Amino acid sequence: MNLRMKSDRLVVNASPIISLARIGYTDLLVELSAELVVPRGVCEEIMAHHSVDPAMRWLNDKESALVQPVEVPATIAEWNLGKGESQVLAFAYGHREFMVGIDDKSAKRCAESFAIRVRGTIALIVEAKRRRLVPEAGPLLLKLKSNGFRMAESLFDAALKLAGEA
Repeated sequence: MNLRMKSDRLVVNASPIISLARIGYTDLLVELSAELVVPRGVCEEIMAHHSVDPAMRWLNDKESALVQPVEVPATIAEWNLGKGESQVLAFAYGHREFMVGIDDKSAKRCAESFAIRVRGTIALIVEAKRRRLVPEAGPLLLKLKSNGFRMAESLFDAALKLAGEA
């Protein structure tokens, strides 16, 4: 995992927003990026699910500054991903200076095929620790797990090692 990101711009999907909102750390997305974009389709997906209230509140507070409409080219649409994933990847495809914040494996494969840089929620937390935005990554990773985020023990251990906590 290359976690440089100091001046990276980030276009983010629903999973990192929802996952970080559930543990009270959604603003890390803003703190980790020089510019943050949430495609309209991602916002619509989050707003459609009332079970993710912290994410909806965060988006409502930030929407005018972050949310952008995105058209999806056929080359990305052919991957048959969700609306949010497709728009995130389409935005990054058209704006190469952006990295995507996404957790879905199929979306990550699509990004890889187009040479789009990707960071998942776990990598974002590790980067937050490296930049001293949070004192420790371990407690946040444990909170993620206790809030339903699926993470193999080997990935948890690797993240702790990268964060200098193993």
